Amino acid sequence: MATYGTYNSPGGFKLTVYGVVIAAGFFVMFYLVRSAYHEYNPPPVNRARALERAKVRNELTTKAISNLTTSGWVDQAKGIVRLPIARAIQMTIEAYQSPEAAHSNLVARSKKSEAPAPVQSFE
Repeated sequence: MATYGTYNSPGGFKLTVYGVVIAAGFFVMFYLVRSAYHEYNPPPVNRARALERAKVRNELTTKAISNLTTSGWVDQAKGIVRLPIARAIQMTIEAYQSPEAAHSNLVARSKKSEAPAPVQSFE
């Protein structure tokens, strides 16, 4: 009677070598991850640094809220202004009462902003 499905199983020595190679691979990977973690892990934030960061964050938040709620010049030479959000929304709604005029105004402003920069002379 014929035997089907005979399998070539590796001997004990090969299994031992495979096991050692796999274990060594895990240890190498563990060492690489551990060293990368320790190398790139920032030092803990102390209380003084935390207070400094909170102060800077509060200043930035205050400035951002001020910029969003007040008007002012962004670049006076180019005629770019900063408008409060509520006023910008109101102006957009008013402009789109006549969509054709709003579209042509938008296209004209876009073409104006695409004008090439003046060539500077270095002489």
